[in-house]
Amino acid sequence: MATIVEYTAKKPAGISFPARIISPPGSSPCCFTEMEPIGTPQEDGHWLVQYKRCRRCGFTVRLILRQIPDAALLSDVRRALAALRGL
Repeated sequence: MATIVEYTAKKPAGISFPARIISPPGSSPCCFTEMEPIGTPQEDGHWLVQYKRCRRCGFTVRLILRQIPDAALLSDVRRALAALRGL
């Protein structure tokens, strides 16, 4: 999975969402209560992801919110279950 976050202590924290986010390399105590979502959830392959950033220090993480089901696989499972009901 690609990310737009650059973790570095050499640059100040900054945000140019959705192109780039500069984040400190580690979290701080303020991150526990100051994290806020950035933008809307985005699909990345079979995953729904969203960035969260600390309002105070700028630390940013990419969260995996959930897996997106494979439509073709679900269709096959539904057909198999329907066939079993017909027995």
